[in-house]
Amino acid sequence: MKLIPAIDLKNNKVVTPNSNNRSNYQEIPIDKSPTSDPIEFIRYLLSINNFTTIYLADLDSIENFKENNILLIDILNTYKNIHFIIDNGIRKLSQVEILDCDNYTQIIATETFEDYTKLCEVSKINYILSLDFKNKEVLSKKDEYRYLKPKKTICMNLDNVGRANGLNLKNIEFCNNLFPGTELIYSGGVRNQKDIINLSNMHVNEVILLSCILKKEITFN
Repeated sequence: MKLIPAIDLKNNKVVTPNSNNRSNYQEIPIDKSPTSDPIEFIRYLLSINNFTTIYLADLDSIENFKENNILLIDILNTYKNIHFIIDNGIRKLSQVEILDCDNYTQIIATETFEDYTKLCEVSKINYILSLDFKNKEVLSKKDEYRYLKPKKTICMNLDNVGRANGLNLKNIEFCNNLFPGTELIYSGGVRNQKDIINLSNMHVNEVILLSCILKKEITFN
């Protein structure tokens, strides 16, 4: 099972959820990390384990406040040996791979993306679909995401992010039924090593998480 640390960025700082309302996200506290600076926080993560992939979410862009592309490019250039998967809230196909770097994969998230018709017509774009669940439903302005054929899909449980309140097995089943054969990545609610084992038994390929890593509640292979 591949473990992917999750980093949420807001106002150029690493933030942590204290509710499912992003407006209440605060800088990551000192008892969890010695720094909220993104560059230094990644260095801290790499001191815990030799992670090869890291998830970045630009909350300012996702919430349609501003883009932090300069910060994202700085991170990508600082850690060229790390592969990043990035949700920067893109809404149009023209925004895919707007960051001029080779060490990341674009996330297309149902929460924000609207250009599904054009995406279905293009076969050469490398992306990961994030199927965003909130209040037991897929969070999306349009339902054309159903016609995509993603190689990789994130089962993103927004209500559970940062809350360590357990796995949402129904959403995993929904993703697998909607996109048979997709490589599934799970995010939201992971509590401990037992949850990771259960996900592996459900043929989940990768897990996005953070709290368990910082609390050292999991083991690394």
